[in-house]
Amino acid sequence: MLVVLAHLHGIERKYCTTDHMLPFEHGALGIDLFFVISGIVIASVTTDKFGSTRNAAIFLYHRLARIFPIFWIYTTITLIARSFNPLATATAPEHPVNLFASYLLIPTHLPMLLLQGWTLSYELYFYFVFFLLLLLAPQRIAPWLLALWGIAVVGLKLWIGLSPHAPINVLISPSVLEFLAGCLLFHLYRRSRLHPAAGILLVVAAFLWLAAILIYTSHAHPGQPTWIEDAPWLKIFLYGTFAILLLLGAIELERTALIRYFPLLASIGDWSYSIYLSHLLVLELIGRLAFRILPHNTNSILIITLISLPSTIVVGYLSYTCLERPLMTRLYKPTQRQPAVSMK
Repeated sequence: MLVVLAHLHGIERKYCTTDHMLPFEHGALGIDLFFVISGIVIASVTTDKFGSTRNAAIFLYHRLARIFPIFWIYTTITLIARSFNPLATATAPEHPVNLFASYLLIPTHLPMLLLQGWTLSYELYFYFVFFLLLLLAPQRIAPWLLALWGIAVVGLKLWIGLSPHAPINVLISPSVLEFLAGCLLFHLYRRSRLHPAAGILLVVAAFLWLAAILIYTSHAHPGQPTWIEDAPWLKIFLYGTFAILLLLGAIELERTALIRYFPLLASIGDWSYSIYLSHLLVLELIGRLAFRILPHNTNSILIITLISLPSTIVVGYLSYTCLERPLMTRLYKPTQRQPAVSMK
């Protein structure tokens, strides 16, 4: 939902004459949260499964079955929408797209047809590395290999900088460190127990850290978050630190039973992949309708936001119920003896 808020600012710039949603561009930190969460989840589902060809094959099959089928559906919907009306999608009509790369999540310098697909290229990278570790490495040395991966990424990024080859930029991206931080958080959580008050302090520290970022941005960079987005090392330091503090605090609070999450939030978590894939189509549709009905209305973005936020959740729910969950049920049947792996 943070990413939805960030993209609402893009809708405002496209269809409105205001700039009220600018602070919500910081919602891009939802991607950093996602990468750290991914590290936690993947570390948890692969514990005690290293050195096994079967476990490695099941892990990779589950990951590919989890990502691609529903992603292909939304990529095809976007392709159809772009064919009938190039302005109806988030990808600018004047920008060419690589269909082959868009469907297979291969990084290129062209935008993905489904614009947010670039993050899934990173996820596939993380999954393939863990597949190789499960296949080839015993559990006792896996943490050392993960540490070596992180060191290699830092060293290569400092040496190469920005490569002219998009796949290289993904391989040496500092975002890898956020995924590895998630792996570390899981093992810290698994092997040690913090003081009951630690969860509260960590969550408070996370929001104080975020408040400092917002205040500094508003004073030093006229509210423009691009100064963070354009600096990869700074981005993982600022947004990544927030994600690490918040998530470690949240899981500690959950373990100590000091908080109980509302069931609706857990449900939105279940629907989150469908929300992520569908939300730009929903935002574009609502934005275009509002522009036609209320052109140049200074309150347009407020109306768009009030309609868009519940709409993205409802569409995510319908997508999960009618498409995503049935696909998972059918595709996981070949390995139903193994516990299903979820991705949040």
